[in-house]
Amino acid sequence: MNRKGDKKGNITAAFGSDITLGGMTAVPNLLLKFYSKLGITDREMMLIMQLIYMHTSAGVMFPTHKELADIMSGDESEIRGCLASLIEKEIISISHYYCEVSDEILPVYSLEPLFEKVSEFWACEKVSVYQKMKKNLKEQEDNSKNSKSHQKVFAYVCKAFEKEFARLLSPMEIEQINLWVNDFNGNPELILEALKRAVMLGKHNFKYIDIILLEWHKNNLNTISDVLAFEANFRERQSNRGIRRNKSQLPPVNKKDKFRLLYLG
Repeated sequence: MNRKGDKKGNITAAFGSDITLGGMTAVPNLLLKFYSKLGITDREMMLIMQLIYMHTSAGVMFPTHKELADIMSGDESEIRGCLASLIEKEIISISHYYCEVSDEILPVYSLEPLFEKVSEFWACEKVSVYQKMKKNLKEQEDNSKNSKSHQKVFAYVCKAFEKEFARLLSPMEIEQINLWVNDFNGNPELILEALKRAVMLGKHNFKYIDIILLEWHKNNLNTISDVLAFEANFRERQSNRGIRRNKSQLPPVNKKDKFRLLYLG
């Protein structure tokens, strides 16, 4: 009983010793990552791995078709076809090296073309990642600048309203101003113009200002010059209508009427 246990233990120890001392074949992760993009089939990839094994572990630089077939599934003709395909795709090449031991120039399956191609994919990926990172950093920087700019304009407009209204603004009024600043892309020009017109008419309320800004926004008026041009065009149209009708029936336009021109039919 003990002898059997000892024998089993010796076999296990021998296997452990062999699997450790026998070494391992390292396959680059980048190769595993990019081989399909290089047009290498799974079968060809296994052949490349066996070539790496033969080179590094067995010291065989130019294994025969039979030697490769012995450690792979498939016959020699299939191995020959895979090697020819890899050479045609310029994945591997046959080169020569000088062996000092035998004083001979011997052939070798070179993997340099393979790793050159892998390095190109690696470089392209690095460039792509760098460009994406640079783009994201720029977007974050722009967003940060826009946010700071928005906050600066927002605070400026709030102070202008508090000064004209002679009081502090309510949370709802502050939120309304924030919406206006967003609607006009951070440009306070028209918001302050609407405020000025409302104050001149004694309309110290947000609803009246919102009506003015909505009308300007609806008519795609983005600057004071746009507003003045729109009003001038409106007056001209009203004048032309008056000529076609009885002009004497129209009430005279007083100073306050010019602030209502945008809201007439």
